[in-house]
Amino acid sequence: MVWLCFPFESLPSGAEGMDVGCGSGRWADLVLSRVGRLHCIDPSEKALNVAKRRLDGRAGAEFHLASVDDMPIGDASQDFGYSLGVLHHVPDPQAALKQCVSKLKLGAPFLIYLYYRFDNRTSAFRSLWRASDLIRQGVSRLPFPFRKAVTATLASFVYWPLARAAKAAEWAGMSIDEFPLSSYRNLSFYTMRTDALDRFGTRLEHRFTKAEVESMMTAAGLGDVRFSDRVPFWVACGRRIS
Repeated sequence: MVWLCFPFESLPSGAEGMDVGCGSGRWADLVLSRVGRLHCIDPSEKALNVAKRRLDGRAGAEFHLASVDDMPIGDASQDFGYSLGVLHHVPDPQAALKQCVSKLKLGAPFLIYLYYRFDNRTSAFRSLWRASDLIRQGVSRLPFPFRKAVTATLASFVYWPLARAAKAAEWAGMSIDEFPLSSYRNLSFYTMRTDALDRFGTRLEHRFTKAEVESMMTAAGLGDVRFSDRVPFWVACGRRIS
């Protein structure tokens, strides 16, 4: 669903772009077949090695062990870029977004996914999130092997059952708009386990309203900002205008 507002059809032939915070290569795996060259950038050597194994033999993939502040890419050189589920974990998301935009050519699109502040949800949903955030604050302070084990357990006994319950409810014709983790109903357990580690295993987490995301993108030099109206929130795409 995150690619619904991304204009693949407008990219030039053999487009060159960047995956900022590529992690395990989950998104790069989908994008590579539609572009000419993709810079997969991540500050974690462990994550980058997973991406290399996943994309082994795929033409056009280049890997860079780097943070958003020191990407080895020329300014105004990229035909497109994206950063999905990453910048809300950095100390200064606004500065990081501006760094990303500086690498784009004028008119090039940039897709972003930032955690939302539940501004389009009910108070009950927000209360449920606050309870889960208390768990995150505890889990994220554990040594990595324990974090991984705990989040794998959460994926098994929370994500998977709730996601499959949402799928069953959907089949039954019920509304699943407020159903926890309904966005995972058609996703694999691997994705759930990876996302549980990202969600509960990271200490630093920013959340934004839709208006704040749009303001950040505008301040970073993006225009023609368009939002996806489907989960996850907020996913938006803009084009570099300055």
